[in-house]
Amino acid sequence: MMGLLAWAWVFTLPGLVLTALGVPRDRRYAGYASLAGPVVLLVVAVVASSVAFENWLPFLPDGAYRALADELSALMLAILGFVAAVVYVYSLGYMAGDPGKRRFFVYLDLFVASMALLVLAGNLAVLLIGWTGVGISSFLLISFWRDRPGTLSAGLQALAANAVGDGALLLAASIVPTGCGPLVTLSTQQCAAGPGGAELLALLLLIAAAAKSAQGPLYFWLPNAMAGPTPISALIHAATMVAAGVYVLVRTHALLELAPQVSLAIAIIGTATAIAASLASVFQANFKKGIAYSTIAQLGYMFAGVGVGAPFTGLFHLFTHASFKALLFLAAGIVIHGAGGRESLAELRGLGRFFAFSLWGFLIGSLALIGTPLVTAGSFSKDAIIDAALANQPVIGWILLLGVTMTGLYIGRLFGIVYLAPAADQHAVHHDPSAERPMNWSIVPLMLGSIVLGYLGNWLRTVLSGPLGPMEPLPPVPNLTGGLAFTLGALGFVVAVWYVRRPEYAAAPGETSYRADAWVRAIADAGYAASASLSRIQSGVLTRYVFGSVVAVAAILLIRVSLR
Repeated sequence: MMGLLAWAWVFTLPGLVLTALGVPRDRRYAGYASLAGPVVLLVVAVVASSVAFENWLPFLPDGAYRALADELSALMLAILGFVAAVVYVYSLGYMAGDPGKRRFFVYLDLFVASMALLVLAGNLAVLLIGWTGVGISSFLLISFWRDRPGTLSAGLQALAANAVGDGALLLAASIVPTGCGPLVTLSTQQCAAGPGGAELLALLLLIAAAAKSAQGPLYFWLPNAMAGPTPISALIHAATMVAAGVYVLVRTHALLELAPQVSLAIAIIGTATAIAASLASVFQANFKKGIAYSTIAQLGYMFAGVGVGAPFTGLFHLFTHASFKALLFLAAGIVIHGAGGRESLAELRGLGRFFAFSLWGFLIGSLALIGTPLVTAGSFSKDAIIDAALANQPVIGWILLLGVTMTGLYIGRLFGIVYLAPAADQHAVHHDPSAERPMNWSIVPLMLGSIVLGYLGNWLRTVLSGPLGPMEPLPPVPNLTGGLAFTLGALGFVVAVWYVRRPEYAAAPGETSYRADAWVRAIADAGYAASASLSRIQSGVLTRYVFGSVVAVAAILLIRVSLR
């Protein structure tokens, strides 16, 4: 099966085409043709042989389309295929009564194909196609329910943030000297565009990754992206698209080693975002937004792992997080679906107890999130990040360790309100066995993954030693750091559950003030001002246009020469 991995993305296309063409005709079965794509993607990722590079279309000059189909690509495709397959089955029930079901699966197929292209990118052309395709399909899925207020705005915010990342990535690729190969494999100072070039490239990659993974001031789009259907939140905004930024940083870890200041900035931004997002999650009145801020926080832990010089720990947490965070979203979706689409914690108070699969799924996901030793995957990966940070950047390590307390607080609060508190209105629950059946059983693999995937850590370390280089063995579990982290997380969890179960507790304290509307308005105002200024250049005088073009070309050539 040599070379088959490089073509894995193609297996997602038949389902996309058939579903778009209306096959099968009965809307009730829309999506069944699409399901084969992620399943085959998972199988190919697991069994196909890896190669360093492969030309997809060798008849084009200079290998215009190239795949980087190594062990790291296979791992990311396996994550994509696994979570996507679960989400597809889940969506058959969740979207059963939606008139736009067929359109939903077409958009979903487009996203999976784009994400697979991004993972396999072996040159700039493929990377940009995948990167942009992921952003566009995310916009389509977030704004899927166009008749609902706020969905289009949420989609446009995601598109705007992704555009920032697109621009940074394109600029980074454009300053790589000719003959140095693709951006994702740069590893020498000579290929980093001369003195200071490594820092500039690393900084641009940081901006691109932060936009995709909702870090720092570019976090604003992810909580509002919860306006889309819940299955999208599980696939795109927990396990795959938001992880693309972490993936790019891990891919370019050799370049980051040449820019220690930028690496430190990555760690600081990730740590600060993790703490701020955890705090914001504690004050959320919307169920899905509470989980969304949790995602931002966990991505911050991954950034911190990469930034402190331990890229494998960030990747390992990406691997385990994909399972337990998708589980949390889908378990929440079962309750939301059964409550008629309500997402407010005040309206969902105590209703989770009427959905057994959801209760156990959310509990397992919560225990994995706080890092329960031995019995959950989260303990293996999060403890590895904290250990690496304590060894390389102790201050960051201690902040991350203390941050686990807030992890316990926010997830314990959500679990206590929805699943353990006295029911607000049990008559609001509506069971639909035909829709719930695929939703319930589809989360079982995620439950298992949230328990056992952590034990694959050292095996993954060996497998990925090729693309990532030699790595230190993972710390034993349990260890002192892990025990302390779990104690803090469990303490926060228990305190939160106890507090919110009290009858006098107000389940809806109001939306958090940690919102980014001001950021969005500021960016828009800056855009309008820039547009007004640039419009003056459009004078209609041809000689001015020619002169401006000559000046621009000369400036670009001067920059390229100075960077060599």
